Amino acid sequence: MKEDSTQKLLRRIQDLENQLEESNELIEAIKTGEVDAFAINKDSKSEIYTLQSGDYAYRILIEEFQEGAINVTEEGLIVYTNPYFFELLQLTYEKVIGASVFDFIHPASAEEFTLLFKESLSGNVKGEVNLSVKGSTIPVYVSLTSLQPKLPTIGIIVTDLSEKKKHEQLILAYQKDLEKKNVELVQSNAELASFAYVASHDLQEPLRKIKTFASRIEEKDKANLSETGKDYFSRMQNAAKRMQVLIEDLLTYSRTNTMERKFERINLKKLVEEVMIDLKEEVQQKKATIAVSELCDVYMIPFQFRQLLNNLISNSLKFSYPGTSPVITISGESGYGIQFKNNKLLNDATYCHIIISDNGIGFDQQYSERIFEIFQRLNGRSEYDGTGIGLAIVKKIIENHHGVISATSAVNKGTSFDIYIPAN
Repeated sequence: MKEDSTQKLLRRIQDLENQLEESNELIEAIKTGEVDAFAINKDSKSEIYTLQSGDYAYRILIEEFQEGAINVTEEGLIVYTNPYFFELLQLTYEKVIGASVFDFIHPASAEEFTLLFKESLSGNVKGEVNLSVKGSTIPVYVSLTSLQPKLPTIGIIVTDLSEKKKHEQLILAYQKDLEKKNVELVQSNAELASFAYVASHDLQEPLRKIKTFASRIEEKDKANLSETGKDYFSRMQNAAKRMQVLIEDLLTYSRTNTMERKFERINLKKLVEEVMIDLKEEVQQKKATIAVSELCDVYMIPFQFRQLLNNLISNSLKFSYPGTSPVITISGESGYGIQFKNNKLLNDATYCHIIISDNGIGFDQQYSERIFEIFQRLNGRSEYDGTGIGLAIVKKIIENHHGVISATSAVNKGTSFDIYIPAN
């Protein structure tokens, strides 16, 4: 038992002697300036702190750094490398340390890197070069810093740009694809312009002849037709009228895409009043009430916005609730950009919000997007006439004005259209 205590005591003495020796070496190092240290007074005592721990943390940081870090001599000899760099080269530490940094530069980048290296001897330089790694090329960004006069070496940080270059190539591919689509769009617009010409001339000419001859038959020979013949004749006239309306609507839709867009600052309320005059007969026939409040001035394409208002007000008159006089309200307000469903309006722009509401038959809200698609109808032709293009024209006009439109409705509870147009 006594022997064990003696052994423990001897070991304890040896440990203390080792600690004393280490302390003496540290004090000597501090005296000679090999190790930095500072003193802090605490509880009336001075405690000495060395910077060895900071230096150690720095070394760990460089070793774990997710970028290449190397030190090279002024001749380019690698005297230090962290693991990231030699792993980037797909080599072992032994194959990299002591080698020339120029051995790992791709021949196509040799001249550029040589210039960077020479400049780094007297300062800091940065640039992009390529490394040669087992027959493949790795693009990297290098930052070279001279460590003179403390060390006769140059520190180099190497950043792998492979992922960045892949993204740049992907963006370039998207850009080329976009340019191709733009060319196709120009061609499509040219074809659409050709269609507009055909629709306004070639298609309407035979239709006008059909209507003319039909009118002559009705004036002179209708009495000679049987009841069945008269029915067929009436159907033919109605079909001709529908076709003319369809052609005119298609022509309007195509012009909305291709016509020159000249914006003017217009008083919206005044424009609404002009449209109401155009629709005066329909308003009187339906015994409709149209209430218009103060509306903001908007930069718009006048003839297009007139078409938009005409279509929306006509819709409200057409789809009025049977036995009830239509009540249409048109109001507006100005405000800054807002979040609107899937469309992001500019937050720093002022928008004119226009609301057009009615007390008509409405529709199921699930069709609120579908109604703006071309040729879409929610009601049968026998109930309400039309081509299913009117609201598609409205949406196209809104897009031409960099705005958005939405519809809110319920069956038998009317419809409200919300329009947001930039005020400037």
